[in-house]
Amino acid sequence: MSDTSLPRTRALVAKTTTTPPFALLGSLLPIRQLHRLPLVLPLAGLVVLLLVACAIAPDLIAPYAPTDFDYNAILNPPGLHHLFGTDAYGRDVASLVVYGARSSILMAAGAILLGMTAGGAMGLVAGYAGGWLDQLLMRLVDIWISVPPMLLALIIAAALQGGYGATIIAVTSMIVPRFARVIRAQVIAVKARPFILAARTLGASPSWILLRHVLPHTLPQLLVLSTLGMAEAVLIGASLSFIGLGVVTDRPDWGFLLSQGRDYLTVAWWYATFPGLAITSLAVSVNLLGDALRQRLDGRANRE
Repeated sequence: MSDTSLPRTRALVAKTTTTPPFALLGSLLPIRQLHRLPLVLPLAGLVVLLLVACAIAPDLIAPYAPTDFDYNAILNPPGLHHLFGTDAYGRDVASLVVYGARSSILMAAGAILLGMTAGGAMGLVAGYAGGWLDQLLMRLVDIWISVPPMLLALIIAAALQGGYGATIIAVTSMIVPRFARVIRAQVIAVKARPFILAARTLGASPSWILLRHVLPHTLPQLLVLSTLGMAEAVLIGASLSFIGLGVVTDRPDWGFLLSQGRDYLTVAWWYATFPGLAITSLAVSVNLLGDALRQRLDGRANRE
């Protein structure tokens, strides 16, 4: 080996030995660029559409009703009659997963809608008004963010004694500060543009400027945040249901099904596996679509 190649070899060995294994894995596998692989985005979109269809019309997709008890088929493994097996009451797990999509997805969608409305309004007002009102609202958001999000969700869900509405409010509490901060930053950037100054010169009222000129420029950011927040909302809602503070037992829910199935992992792996796969599939698919949408909008903004 020549003298010139020796330092380069030593540097390479030092870099390899000091780099964490997961960092090396990340450099070899383009995990953050997974959505650019062929068929990944169409497959993610297909998964989301299928689960949304389950939430909209479970009666047309599920082979059985969630109240069909068959005590002769308790904890049967997956087969022709029950594709995902049966639970401890003889109910079809596939049907429970299908009906559970409505509860989980509607809960997440409701939380996203409330969080987008409250946080977006807070960010619009703070960013456009500025001054003491901006400082007051942002200090409130800073205090809000200082509380660990999951702890805040647990406190709210426990204070409201669980249930469907408590889950939506608890998940919403985690989303509002994020919307407020991002939309505020976007409004500050937009209100300095010439067309906003022209509208002020022509005598347009602040409400008119906000609704007709500023708000349309924040819609892409709202869309991206809503898409990415959907996955988190589903996971948090399922977590609350898993520990008994989420959706009550009178309706199928992925988190509650997962909680029931954990007691049978050694004898009926399918009981908890398929609800868990449904949660994972929706979260990963929505994240892939949201990340692709974010990069598409960022690229278009850079070109403009």
